[in-house]
Amino acid sequence: MALMKRACIQTEVLVIGSGAAGLRAACAAREAGAEVLLVSKGRTAQSGGTYYSVAELGAFNVPDGALDPTDSPEVFYRDIMDAALGMADPRLARLVAEEAELARDYLEQCGMSFRKNPDGTYMCYQGCFSTKPRSHIVENHFKPVCAALGRRVADDGIRCMDGLTVTNLLVRDGVCCGAFATAEGTLYALLAKAVVLAVGGGSTIFTRNMYPDDISGDGYAMGSRAGARITNMEFVQIGLGLAKPKVNLLGPQLWEALPRLTNGRHEPFIGKYAPSSLSEEEIVAAKYKHFPFSSRDISKYVEIAVENEIRSGGATESGNVYLDFLHTDFEALFRDPESLLAPMWPLTYQRFLEMGLDLYKDKIEIACFAHAVNGGVKIDENALSSLPGLYAAGEVASGPHGADRLGGNMMVTCQVFGRRAGLAAAEAAKKTALVEAAPSLYEQEEAFLAGLGMYAEEETGEMIRTLRRTCDKTLMVVRDEAGLTECLHTIDTLDAQLGRNTCDFSAARLEAALRLKNMLTTARLVASAALERRESRGSHYRSDYPQISKETMERGF
Repeated sequence: MALMKRACIQTEVLVIGSGAAGLRAACAAREAGAEVLLVSKGRTAQSGGTYYSVAELGAFNVPDGALDPTDSPEVFYRDIMDAALGMADPRLARLVAEEAELARDYLEQCGMSFRKNPDGTYMCYQGCFSTKPRSHIVENHFKPVCAALGRRVADDGIRCMDGLTVTNLLVRDGVCCGAFATAEGTLYALLAKAVVLAVGGGSTIFTRNMYPDDISGDGYAMGSRAGARITNMEFVQIGLGLAKPKVNLLGPQLWEALPRLTNGRHEPFIGKYAPSSLSEEEIVAAKYKHFPFSSRDISKYVEIAVENEIRSGGATESGNVYLDFLHTDFEALFRDPESLLAPMWPLTYQRFLEMGLDLYKDKIEIACFAHAVNGGVKIDENALSSLPGLYAAGEVASGPHGADRLGGNMMVTCQVFGRRAGLAAAEAAKKTALVEAAPSLYEQEEAFLAGLGMYAEEETGEMIRTLRRTCDKTLMVVRDEAGLTECLHTIDTLDAQLGRNTCDFSAARLEAALRLKNMLTTARLVASAALERRESRGSHYRSDYPQISKETMERGF
């Protein structure tokens, strides 16, 4: 590989990632008096998973009793732990429950608005796996969160560098003291007294996913390579979504209307893949409790049936199945004062109408999509990882969630632990010295980059497609030992192939190779954890071990 130019940038707190968690961490560190550098692969506050809208609204859980006065942080905490099925850190779950209101208030201070009723009270609904209606509504998914925090970052004068691809964390003597990044033929050593990793998401290892293509598991891969402890990677949220003309999440409230699912021949099919003792209506009715697939209840047969019907040749020409509400009595449904769908319907209906679909009249095409990862870099109450000097927040962090996650908890967790990470990093920076920019710092990273191998971009693209096809087949909804073993073999084969240098260096080829490397590492983390977990628990379903184990297998939580 041709030598890249070298450059060094120093700061007190380095924040990697400019989504909801990274922006909040940067603000907290700056407000605590630290010098902060915020780096992003895309544009600050306008790229990444937070900015990418796949729904008409975002949910933000706050147990403030806005709709049900019997709600409280304690009830919220119990809901989080019940959803986690033994796989969340109780200390972190309690912090989410206790600091959610503080997180909401900060966003409002930054100028963000939550949807309210005519009387000025917060509009809320009951989210996935929750027992109380505490999901506060953010219109246009989470773009408003990015906008509000982005303004605060600008107002606080925080230094931002866009267009940097962070390649690895910089570790010396067992301490994280910065990161390496590339841009326009330059290798940067970003030296810091404390580092906050806020690059989350990895579901692009699947063909069908609800993330932008630049989300490639970078945080999981970098954390793993640096030696940070990684947990709960087998728990990937898979859910049903609109497949065309664009991807859009199907909120759990829609299932209250008991939609009908049919295959490409317009035939019902759920019964083919479910016990004969269960009716299709019972199975579909159970879906209103949660958007993501979960092995915990009979709604699991919806996603299992959709996946199997598509694989067995029963799909539409586009490779999907149909869903419709042609037989739903919406007037009767909306008269029900307990209806979860009624207050949400105007937003949902309008969103689909803008995509050219009339939910009263049209059959829509749906499929299973990968969404959020509930695992990642394990953190403590101050968002500190097992690697000294490294903090993590947002979807890249593990501990606040478990086998299943409450709908509306990812964003509030980003805010709670983004704040905690920023404050703790700023405090640590006061007691830490910067490492020196010695030539040896660069040499090891240059060797790593050279070892990636350079392929023409179309060849790297085909390798990514091969990985995705394998993950679709073996890691999506239904998993078993044979499939997981096949997945790991394919990952090993592709990883070995990636290391063979066949083309001259270019910045585009390097970025493509690094993207594939991180996707392979993320897929290996998911597949290895899924193979090890010989049971079905929450979002992890093993057809060869369909029951939950009596042992919690908490892995230290």
